[in-house]
Amino acid sequence: MKTIIAIMKIINLFNEKIARIASFCMPLLILSLIYEVVARYVFDAPTTWSSDATYFLSSLVLVLTLAYTWQVGGHVSVDMILVKLPVKVQAFLNVFFMLSMFFLCWFLIVWAMVPTAIESWRILERSSIGYFPPIYPYKTWILIGTIMLVLQGFNVFISELYRLINGKELKIS
Repeated sequence: MKTIIAIMKIINLFNEKIARIASFCMPLLILSLIYEVVARYVFDAPTTWSSDATYFLSSLVLVLTLAYTWQVGGHVSVDMILVKLPVKVQAFLNVFFMLSMFFLCWFLIVWAMVPTAIESWRILERSSIGYFPPIYPYKTWILIGTIMLVLQGFNVFISELYRLINGKELKIS
């Protein structure tokens, strides 16, 4: 169990560090949007790069912070019925749905994304609109963020499995 907890700590630390780094893109996103608004509406000179920059920066922030947001309980959860059930029933349902839905779905998504990202790097794929920026880094960070989410799912799954077996929360800090 010590090894599993050590792995969970590493996953949590990795997700936190990556999310902190990705959060520094937010000021860049805000500045690029402000620049575009001023250029477009004040000087009547819209940019060709703003749309792509906004798309790339917002996707970078979003996908690289998903796992950390789940780690700290920041995602929306509607569990009006679940909280009324006993702890072990809650844990059983969470384990069941993670195995039958979460891991199945996300492993298939990662399975499909890996060859796409590899091919994108092989051909140095570029966008077909705007100023034709390269999109292989975009496909890579989407893949990395998805893998981070699956790893965080592993942490949640182990915590829920522990709760199912022992009836109490797993302390990993």
